[in-house]
Amino acid sequence: MLRGRFTSAGRALLHAGAIASQPLDYYTRRRVAARYNEQFPSDRMAEADGYAILPAGSLPGTTEVVETCRQLFAVKKAAIEAAAPTDKKALQREQKKKRSFLRDLLDNEDVRANPILVDFALADPLFSTITNYLGVVPSLTRVDLVYSVPRLNPDEHIASQLFHQDPEGLRQAKVFLNIFDVEEPNGPFIFIPASASERLVVAIRDDRRRSGGKADDTRYRDEELEAHGGLADTIRLAGPTGSAVVLDTSRCLHAGSRVRPGHFRLCLFIQYCTTREKAQTFDGRRFRNDPVKWLALKRYAAGD
Repeated sequence: MLRGRFTSAGRALLHAGAIASQPLDYYTRRRVAARYNEQFPSDRMAEADGYAILPAGSLPGTTEVVETCRQLFAVKKAAIEAAAPTDKKALQREQKKKRSFLRDLLDNEDVRANPILVDFALADPLFSTITNYLGVVPSLTRVDLVYSVPRLNPDEHIASQLFHQDPEGLRQAKVFLNIFDVEEPNGPFIFIPASASERLVVAIRDDRRRSGGKADDTRYRDEELEAHGGLADTIRLAGPTGSAVVLDTSRCLHAGSRVRPGHFRLCLFIQYCTTREKAQTFDGRRFRNDPVKWLALKRYAAGD
């Protein structure tokens, strides 16, 4: 999948294959999205850029969602701290894993017990931004709280702290919403717009081929980006509680969780995919009479 994205011909073949695998579902999602987008037009998320910055207060219901997330976080944080390793060797082993600095806090039961989170994810002001960009009704695949903390060596970046593009499909949308104020020491989410990202990936892969490196490595070091002026294009989601970005992480290079000692970051994370992916399960019964929201949930609706 990742290799195919690097050329226009490869992307066309992947797109055609995705349609051929489930043509009825694809055209249904496209037809329903066309009607919905006429009712709720949005140009927030530009095709070339693949992102939209949403200032604090721009999405109705944000205040209530933030309060719900903070209540959930208080419970989850206490459990994490109680289970944290105290042995030095165990702590060092843990530091080699992604979960040492980044944790997904919510499970299916948490999401079902707090329906406000799914309501927010599918509310028209947010969901129309995504459907207008994607051109289809995507599936809601995840609603989560992402908790970032410092590593023992905060200047050594691993895993998703390095710039990368996500592997799900050719296009998707992810929302990152700050649950507390985020400044530079909190390790803000950082990304590069799609058009610049696509140029940088091609240039870096060419560099690697010429030097005998691993051209297909999907993580990109800051110095590789800097060699092509890429760091000048980065955008950082630093800002007050409730500020957010909607991003096509399949197209845009992004990184995050570069948290400095004594700080942390908490984001509400929402993912919408156009392809079948590993997902949470949702209570879709409330939306059986809403053709748009039900279509967004039906693939992963519990008991359906």
